[in-house]
Amino acid sequence: MRYLGTSLAVLLLLPVLPMQAESLAGLQPVRLGKKFGFVDERGALVLAAQYDWAWPFTDSRAGVRVGKDWFLLDEEGKRVGTERYDWVGCFTAGLAAARQGRKWGFVGRDGSWRIHPYYSDVRPFREGVAAVQVGGNYAIVDKTGCFEGITGVDLAPPLGDRLAPGAVGGKWGLIDSKGTYVVEPAYDEIREAREGRIPFRVGAAWGFLDARGKVSVEARYLTVDSFRSGWARVTLFSGKSGFVNLQGEFVEHRLMGEFQAAPEP
Repeated sequence: MRYLGTSLAVLLLLPVLPMQAESLAGLQPVRLGKKFGFVDERGALVLAAQYDWAWPFTDSRAGVRVGKDWFLLDEEGKRVGTERYDWVGCFTAGLAAARQGRKWGFVGRDGSWRIHPYYSDVRPFREGVAAVQVGGNYAIVDKTGCFEGITGVDLAPPLGDRLAPGAVGGKWGLIDSKGTYVVEPAYDEIREAREGRIPFRVGAAWGFLDARGKVSVEARYLTVDSFRSGWARVTLFSGKSGFVNLQGEFVEHRLMGEFQAAPEP
């Protein structure tokens, strides 16, 4: 597995929860009493209720638990491989997050470890990459090799509990806690949020996004500072300094609570 970032910081890593990944039209888990079995599309019980926990089938595999042991089933109800895990989740992109002891890795559909337990936390693969954590260090990794070189994806600290800046090919967007781009990489730089506004740069021009990733202040400034008490200091390309409010209104002076309006830049 090779790292895809050079100065990789935080992509918000939540505990790995079961994901309702797009399951195949097939068997689904059902709880009968204290045990889980599987039913087909008609609701008929196909696999007897004998498991202490079961996830839906994804990529024709389901993680189940008997006692403290987790393992994989195929859609005929047969155990896949001989590995046992301390936790295994649903499959995405042909891999499932799994834990052995306190370390996390990824297993393939044959049940073998494709990425051996190494990480202190992981998220499922999406579009070929996954967020992982080693101790207090965070990274984005792909599915090839093991620490072979460094290319093109960077992450910055998360913006509150919703979004984190993420870059591909030198362009920055915003990623949610599931690793999905909610704002496609289109900006040359994104800074830390303050008061619900996120500074961004396109070319030489700076503006602000709101907490949903929408442009709230158009990119028209040479420099910008972070917001404080509803205002941010900015510099026009003409060299004139002033302030903008959260709605993007520009003023030239900010004294004693009074503002002298300036022409639209």
